[in-house]
Parts: sequence; C-alpha cells; structure tokens
Amino acid sequence: MTRKYGERAASLRKVFEAAPEEEMTHQVLFERMGVASVGQADERTNIRNALPALVRCGYVLKKGLGPDATYRHSGKVKRPKAAAPRVRQRSALDRASRLVRTRAARVELQAANTPVPAKPKAVESGETVEQFEARGGRVEVLPTFWGRAAA
Repeated sequence: MTRKYGERAASLRKVFEAAPEEEMTHQVLFERMGVASVGQADERTNIRNALPALVRCGYVLKKGLGPDATYRHSGKVKRPKAAAPRVRQRSALDRASRLVRTRAARVELQAANTPVPAKPKAVESGETVEQFEARGGRVEVLPTFWGRAAA
C-alpha cells in the first residue's frame, strides 16, 4: 500500500473506531471524512479503493455489494509495528567465508546438474548390396521418373 493509501486507511480506521457498532454506507463515510461535496470525486474514488484493503486484513466487515454495501468495524485493532531487529555487524572475515561457502555450493550444484557426455556408440559396419545378394537377398528396384529419362 502506498503512503497516500496508508494515510487514507489510517483516517478510515479513525472513522470506524469513532463508531464501532455503526454500519456505514459509502455516503456516510464520505460525509464523515468531509469529501461529500461536488469537487472531491477523486478523493471519494480513492476512499472506495482503500476500503477493500481494510476488509482483507479483517479490520472492517463488509455486508452487501455495490452502492448498497455497508461497512462496520470488526473490533480488531491495528497492531503496532515491531521494532527493527538489531543487525549483527559482520566482520570482513565472516563475509568472505560466507561468500566462499556460497560459491562452493553453487559450483557443487552446477557439477551435479551438468550432464555427463554420452560415450559415442561404435558404428556398425553395414553390408553392401553385393554382400546382401550373395547372402541370398533380393533387391527390388522401384521405377522413378529420372530412371525413365536416362533410358
């Protein structure tokens, strides 16, 4: 969610927290947020676009569809953001050894996945037509158009 939508969602949460048991339509939300006047159609559209995110996270319950939809606070509170975890300072030696380990793992994986070249098959020597006929084979000559042209 972008910063603008985050701020809009925060103001929507305040409206829902102010009236936790009340079911509100789009029009009621627009009036409470002060954007019901004629020149603020873009802001109303942005509010309608921010509502589904609040519904997905379970902060708001939606009932109905389209202009008849009503929204109500679910009672769920927004969790505060956790403090950023402390990052351990790595020494140059730690970074270098980690890099070596990852490179070694990549090379090992690449070696395992590289196909082994197949051994070339020994070429069996075929027999000539004369050897085939000597063995008792019969060769059938099929007529061709270029064979007729030479004759």
